[in-house]
Amino acid sequence: MFWNKSSTFKKVLSSFIGTTGKWPFIFMVIFWVFVFSFSTLEPIIISKIIAEIEALYITWEVVLENITFLIWVWIAYIILKVWFTYIYDFYFSMKYSVLNFHEVNSHFSKKIIRMSLPEYLSKKTGAIYKILSKWTDEQFWFTRDLFAEILANVTIILVTVGIIFYINPVMAFITLIPIPLMVLVGIFIYKKLWPGQRKLDSLYDKIYENIGNTMSNFSLTKILNLEKKFEKKINHILSTNYKTQKWLNAGWSLSHVYVQGIVMMARLLVIWSGAFFIAEWKLTFAELFLFFSYVTFIYYPLSFIFTKLRQFQKNLTSIERMYTELENLEQDDDDSWKIIKSVKWDIKFLDVNFGYNDTKNVISKINLEVKPGDRIALVWDTGAWKSTVVNLILRFWDVTSGQILLDDIDISTIKKSSLRSHIGVVSQDNSLFNLSIEENLKFAKPWAKKEDIEMALKNAEANFVYNLPNGIKTIIGERWLKLSGWEKQRVSIARLFLKNPEIIILDEATSALDNKTEKLIQKSLDRLMKWKTTIIIAHRLSTIQNVDKIFVLENGKIVESWNYEELMKKKKKFYNLANPDHLILG
Repeated sequence: MFWNKSSTFKKVLSSFIGTTGKWPFIFMVIFWVFVFSFSTLEPIIISKIIAEIEALYITWEVVLENITFLIWVWIAYIILKVWFTYIYDFYFSMKYSVLNFHEVNSHFSKKIIRMSLPEYLSKKTGAIYKILSKWTDEQFWFTRDLFAEILANVTIILVTVGIIFYINPVMAFITLIPIPLMVLVGIFIYKKLWPGQRKLDSLYDKIYENIGNTMSNFSLTKILNLEKKFEKKINHILSTNYKTQKWLNAGWSLSHVYVQGIVMMARLLVIWSGAFFIAEWKLTFAELFLFFSYVTFIYYPLSFIFTKLRQFQKNLTSIERMYTELENLEQDDDDSWKIIKSVKWDIKFLDVNFGYNDTKNVISKINLEVKPGDRIALVWDTGAWKSTVVNLILRFWDVTSGQILLDDIDISTIKKSSLRSHIGVVSQDNSLFNLSIEENLKFAKPWAKKEDIEMALKNAEANFVYNLPNGIKTIIGERWLKLSGWEKQRVSIARLFLKNPEIIILDEATSALDNKTEKLIQKSLDRLMKWKTTIIIAHRLSTIQNVDKIFVLENGKIVESWNYEELMKKKKKFYNLANPDHLILG
């Protein structure tokens, strides 16, 4: 039920007050009470005009000046009411709801962008997009409806009840007789229909999940001819939803009918009782009109609130999930960590152990050192967790035990963004954004001049970009569709030339390329690695034959290490892996 979401409601209210500020929010509350209290005065003005007309039948004297004055008061009232409502709606309710929407989006966008890699891998990216795009909207409409409509209607009801009790307590009591019945029936209908509505909403979520699975694995869907299977699954859910929706719509429509019935009951009670009191000279016709008018000021706002409860429950359920999913995302940086600027880049692994869970280590007792300017290689067949070693250096994960030192500084104490700013990675599948080539390059060095970019492209053997339709202004395209694999690789290397990091990591950088293309890319890499501390993961012997030291890993452990010639002479693990005729390992 709605009241079970009180903690979520408090979060939303706290967020909203944080946007407005404490005193502006208090002023907003005072102003809304004033505006919507003011909106209840119209029946009183009209009843005064009717009272003047009613006097005609009693005294046969009509003071036209009084009626004219009241009509002008009525006109002034209407103008002021419209103006006050506009001021509240635009300058308070809408303005602050929009500001809150922007702040919530900014807050959670920052958390998503800054989440750690392990956190990212544990999430469904499609679900995160949906939460951010859809459920921030839910908070916007919740706050908008709360302050523009719900609280407005509550204020109108309370002020109206106060007015009618002041005028005639007995008639006020009679006017309110149907309210308990309205509340009880409303709660009954709500309790009956809401579970079905919630189930229906979850079924619609499954439709989006199926579409998301199709889009995220689009090629696989085509290869396996899964289109009809996904269509059938979606159509089945839609068919179920249609049947459920028909039943729910009948229920919600019935709720509207019962509201109309309750309003008619209240009006009949007011007219019947009013006629009796008029006959007894205990009520005037003008006062009867007043009570008759105020029936709609009480019952329609009350029915509106009941109707909105359904939407509010849905809003709060979505908002609750948004806060649950996004508020506690593990973040990648801590401002208290050290920032490194000038170092020699000596890397040491001291008894490093690491596991993705508590049950098994995938890296065990790793000890190695990379001296400044050295080139080392990590080799073994797939499954040896070589890339995990690299990910530990980048601090995508932190070691389970042991230490990784950078110039004798434990990297767990270094701010991640600072650490990564000095490391460049070239992988088998380098990522490029769906932006222009120039924008992709400038991510490495935003202040880069035209000459810097030209030199980086030249060093990376990537001058082909100038032959594209729009040169370096060419948009790469969704998932790099406008560039081939080797073109994408060269642009990625050019980006690293701009960054000019002290440490280079090559993670299977040329494994997906043919021999001719590999030689071109290797020339670029040799320029890039000059005087750099370099860690290479590769299957091709041509990539690692000239490194200073090769570390052979098996089941997460270093089982052999030396340079290429010495390892071949030993005729052990590395020798068995090497295949000089084909220049590959394994």
